[in-house]
Amino acid sequence: MSKGRDFRGPKKRGFDDDGPSPYDSPRPSRTPRPSFGAPSGGGFGGGAPDLAPSPSSPPVDAIVKWFKGDKGFGFVELSNGAGDAFLHIGALQAAGYESVPPGAKLKVNVGNGMKGAQVTRVLEVDTAGAAERAPQRPSFGDSPRPPRRAPDPSSAVSVTGTVKWFDDNKGFGFVQSNDGGKDVFVHISILGSSGVQHLAEGQAVTMRVVDTPKGREALSISLD
Repeated sequence: MSKGRDFRGPKKRGFDDDGPSPYDSPRPSRTPRPSFGAPSGGGFGGGAPDLAPSPSSPPVDAIVKWFKGDKGFGFVELSNGAGDAFLHIGALQAAGYESVPPGAKLKVNVGNGMKGAQVTRVLEVDTAGAAERAPQRPSFGDSPRPPRRAPDPSSAVSVTGTVKWFDDNKGFGFVQSNDGGKDVFVHISILGSSGVQHLAEGQAVTMRVVDTPKGREALSISLD
């Protein structure tokens, strides 16, 4: 009989910053260390405070440098001289958008994420003349891909469930639904717009949920 044999199965892959397809909801086994993967000049090389993004930061103007709808993220250039900020698709969806073109003007709240500045809430979007204002971006031989189709908010359904886990540092989590369907992805950007400060494991919630190519995603959430 072999002593000390490890019967644990292979470790599951966690949800990374680009988002899996479909959404996966394994509980993080350690403090996640995401890499936003900014192509240039974003100041995400380390040294950022390990704080959850704060949705209560003062509004700041920003210009979209690039955004890939198929990957679900991009970067904006902040007008206050603070450099670039990571923009997750969840922040756009909470404002009613699925994608923004390069050069679009935004008014946003910004907080400190694991790797630097991160947009926590999109307040205004102005796409007029976006092509003319688009910042110069080095070419890496990556032809732009068409943005994925925005989910129709009118197709959202009410779903109740229990918080499976939510990681403030990572900026997202999952809710186990009561309807027997797959777990629902919840991005931190919808908390502030829904008036929710924090999600704790085991909390009962009600959500407006849409189906996306990556899985089920909450557009809004409230505590029961």
